[in-house]
Amino acid sequence: MRVLITEDNGELAEFIQEALSQEGYLSDIARSAGELKLFLKEASYAAIILDLGLPDVDGIDVLKGLRRDKNMVPVLILTARGGVQDRIKGLNHGADDYLIKPFAIDELIARLRALLRRPNSLSNTLLESGNVKLDVIAKAITVNNNNIVMGRTEIAVLEAFMRNEGLTVSKESLENMIYQDGYSLTDNALQVAVHRVRKKLADAHSTLEITTIRGIGYLLK
Repeated sequence: MRVLITEDNGELAEFIQEALSQEGYLSDIARSAGELKLFLKEASYAAIILDLGLPDVDGIDVLKGLRRDKNMVPVLILTARGGVQDRIKGLNHGADDYLIKPFAIDELIARLRALLRRPNSLSNTLLESGNVKLDVIAKAITVNNNNIVMGRTEIAVLEAFMRNEGLTVSKESLENMIYQDGYSLTDNALQVAVHRVRKKLADAHSTLEITTIRGIGYLLK
């Protein structure tokens, strides 16, 4: 799973990123509201950690914009604004959780896990890349509006790729994403699943291509 850390304090953002990495999460760092918008155009995220004191746009306005655009990605506000009214305002405008600085990193990770355990916690339940559509809830895949059949592990692999389109995903990170989604893999099963997904997409004349980056992982483009 990939998390977007929106925090203008570079040292703190990198500290959070390292802690998340140790727990098996992929993450990107946006240091402004503008960067957040750019990241959201390039990838889907399982959750956003959002600082309110951004240099260009107030975090509450960022949150309001996300919800106005029907983007229901879980948002954990991480801020020094600790007043009761601040917390009420954040939650009323669509935040899923609110954590006040200074904070314990273990608590942040625990709260993030809790968000991701909630039903429909991923930002989108209908994914679309190229001519491929994946309904995450129905587990239905179409290419050019034609249905194609995949096994549950193959669907989990495809979902992980589509949520990280254009980004290189390591084998270890891909395994972590699938394990966290409740799937188990035996030795070499991941490579077999990737091979089957690649073949089924190609047979259906998909515009997507899964490339193996030798020694690193995979790239969907």
